[in-house]
Amino acid sequence: MEPEFYAGDLIFVDPSKQHDNYSFVIALLEDENEATFKQLLIEDGKKYLKALNPDWPNKFTAINGNCRIIGTVVGKWKKY
Repeated sequence: MEPEFYAGDLIFVDPSKQHDNYSFVIALLEDENEATFKQLLIEDGKKYLKALNPDWPNKFTAINGNCRIIGTVVGKWKKY
């Protein structure tokens, strides 16, 4: 079962934690000069960012030198 993230959840990010396949990460998209929260997927040596919002128009973004992972999610806190 994959974790679910909702508006209002707080995520805890460790910039020094190693990221790997299926990690939830904060990525800096250098072309757009903005950070984004996505899931990292690695297939056949290629890296992609997967949108967590099922309604997001672009489900996958290829990482082709235009992105830098700046932190890996290590936990979340949900307000009740």
